Amino acid sequence: MHWVIQNNLFNERGFRDLVQVLERGGIPHTLVKVIPFDGGVEPFVDVPGPVVIMGSLTLTRYARKRGWTPGAFLNDQFDFRIWREHLGEHLLNADAHVCRFADVPERQGPFFIRPCLDDKAFSGMVTTWEDFHRWREDVLAVQEYPQLTADTWVAVSEPRHIQGEYRMVVVDGRVVTGTRYKLGARVFASPEVEPGVWAFAQRMADRWGPDRAYALDVFMHQHQPYVGEINTLNAAGFYAYDVGKMVAAIEDMTF
Repeated sequence: MHWVIQNNLFNERGFRDLVQVLERGGIPHTLVKVIPFDGGVEPFVDVPGPVVIMGSLTLTRYARKRGWTPGAFLNDQFDFRIWREHLGEHLLNADAHVCRFADVPERQGPFFIRPCLDDKAFSGMVTTWEDFHRWREDVLAVQEYPQLTADTWVAVSEPRHIQGEYRMVVVDGRVVTGTRYKLGARVFASPEVEPGVWAFAQRMADRWGPDRAYALDVFMHQHQPYVGEINTLNAAGFYAYDVGKMVAAIEDMTF
């Protein structure tokens, strides 16, 4: 496997750990800079055999254009609407109202909104109707956001009080590593994951997964675990999970 890693994106310990793991293991890799707008990379990478990337969604799209296998683990299953079909009540916002961005109805009090797709059209957020309405009018008037249009599908729900957030790495149906990355409102990256959270993540992975590898975010709400998000592993932050275990699991995959 040849790893292509975006060197101007990750500003965290996990990036350094990834490079060290690849170097120690003698695993071929190339650090690249993603060229804005045209989405190419410097230096140009042309290698035989499997290639996997770690970087932005721009790099994932470039990998798909180049036909790299596996490239990025990203398909049309990374969609809130599909998660809900498979995970049901285990999804934190299972009761969300799904509609087009242009059709979000007026709501009383704060509410949470996120895009249905994992395309970074905007970051999920808690907002008010007044602030949202003003923002939506600006977005639709200016039309400077290629990923966010009137037809972007969004999920809208009541805010949830989150006590803790965890990122679990799933490869071929097995949870291979994880990290707690938030405690209440405080970013608190730690490799310690409670057995109950780990067991819940594995149950969800046994039930369904969008691809052979992905990042499963588990949120604690009212002292119970829920699936908060499912993210593309190639573009998700490392926080404090064991990067070596992630690399080993990807390296063990066959294509």
